[in-house]
Amino acid sequence: MSHTELSNIINLAPQSPGVYFFKDKRGLVIYIGKATNLRARLRSYTKGGWKDDMVREASTVEWKELASDIEALITESSYIKSKKPKYNLVMRDDKNYFFVGFSKNIFPRVYLTHQPLNFEHSKENSASFIGPFTDGASIKRVIMLLRRIFPYCTCPYGRKHKRLCVNAQIDKCLGFCCAEISLTSANKKHYTANISAIRKVLTGKTQKLTRELTSKMKLAARSRHYEEAQALRDQIISLERIFAHQPYLQNDIPMERERALRMLAELLQLDIPPKRVECFDISHNQGSATVASMAVFINGVPDKSQYRKFIIKTVKGVDDFASLYETISRRLAHNDWHKPDLIIVDGGKGQLNSVAKLAKLANIPIASIAKREEELYVPDRKAPFALKTLPQPLFNFITAIRDEAHRFAISFHRQRSRRLVVQA
Repeated sequence: MSHTELSNIINLAPQSPGVYFFKDKRGLVIYIGKATNLRARLRSYTKGGWKDDMVREASTVEWKELASDIEALITESSYIKSKKPKYNLVMRDDKNYFFVGFSKNIFPRVYLTHQPLNFEHSKENSASFIGPFTDGASIKRVIMLLRRIFPYCTCPYGRKHKRLCVNAQIDKCLGFCCAEISLTSANKKHYTANISAIRKVLTGKTQKLTRELTSKMKLAARSRHYEEAQALRDQIISLERIFAHQPYLQNDIPMERERALRMLAELLQLDIPPKRVECFDISHNQGSATVASMAVFINGVPDKSQYRKFIIKTVKGVDDFASLYETISRRLAHNDWHKPDLIIVDGGKGQLNSVAKLAKLANIPIASIAKREEELYVPDRKAPFALKTLPQPLFNFITAIRDEAHRFAISFHRQRSRRLVVQA
């Protein structure tokens, strides 16, 4: 399918939450995604990049409109699990996806993890899992919201305490699961019901759960158990609220940035995702009025208040290597600036080699991006990474930071050139 054909289909997509399906000519689903705004998300597939192979193989794209971004997150997970599309990242590297685990104790704990032994059960960890979920931040938010409605214990298992924990005091824990108080069958049944409710929500059975809660509420009211009926009604109302069309989750852009930084850390073998990334670019006109720019991204977001400009002072003529060396040297001399977690320079292997030792002495990871070849170079690796082969979030972030540094450098160079003309 060409980008033109895709664009014509996308124009029909609604601007609402949902999941979308790329299908091949046989009608098989080859990729599934979710979006807060289906039309806006699908438009990103017309801009080229790593997903071009998938778009070319696709014969059409379909979507399912949903009521909220939370419902889209859960529905996407269900479809990925059942259909296993070949282009979904989970089929190539489960570590980029999240699973919700339930421990197999009398009072199960709920936690988030990467790559369990399989989609259903992990005997080794004595737990069961629901997933995959594509956005860690979003599923954490969903679990937090569900815990307010269906409290469960987070205290270390086996460590009882005499007093109620802080979470029990604010109604985020039932209390009897971790405190040294007598247990009843009703207590255990209550806890089990809460865990079962969370499972139903995360597996897309929210409507079934709502019907069950409504039936219990009516029964409690008929039996004159009014407090129980009130509690059940509050659960139903709270559940309906989080599935209403409200911005409970982060929108697509921040979620994608978070994922991109995590992927970047894996690609460059960093211990943690880089919080502060600085990108440098050199600009000149056949060696005259040479300048450099420093664009700064904090948590994946450009922070223009920390951008810096450099007028190259020691280099004459066209020498990008020397100009870059001067720029990085001067930047690293500024101990009053925050230290970067990663430096990216514009250029290929030569540019990287010209400043790699400076970065190593400062104990700062470094990489370079070659615009023409669309490749990412890192020290101690012979072959570069082809940008088009990178996952979409990472491709988007790397090209965005490169383009921003280039834009800033060109803008400064033009200002500098005009000043020199006026002075002459």
